[in-house]
Amino acid sequence: MQFFIFIRCKPGRTTAVGQAMVAKRLPQVQEIHSISGEWDLMVRAMLNSRGAESDFETNVMEVLLADQWENVERTQTVIGYRVFDPDDSFVE
Repeated sequence: MQFFIFIRCKPGRTTAVGQAMVAKRLPQVQEIHSISGEWDLMVRAMLNSRGAESDFETNVMEVLLADQWENVERTQTVIGYRVFDPDDSFVE
């Protein structure tokens, strides 16, 4: 199961938050992007076990941002259930 975490940082803190997350090298974190628009950062995380969504906040979110909450204004997490691939047989 994929999780997309959108993070809005306090002004001037985006780089510090991004670098702090990268330094943790969490195995669940696949990518961290600096993005434009309403959010400053987007994190793509992957958990393979069933029922993972209940443990996600404790095992990933809290660890990922543990020393950075003072630099964060807001987060939003979106769960990705399925990846649509053009090579899948149901796509015409």
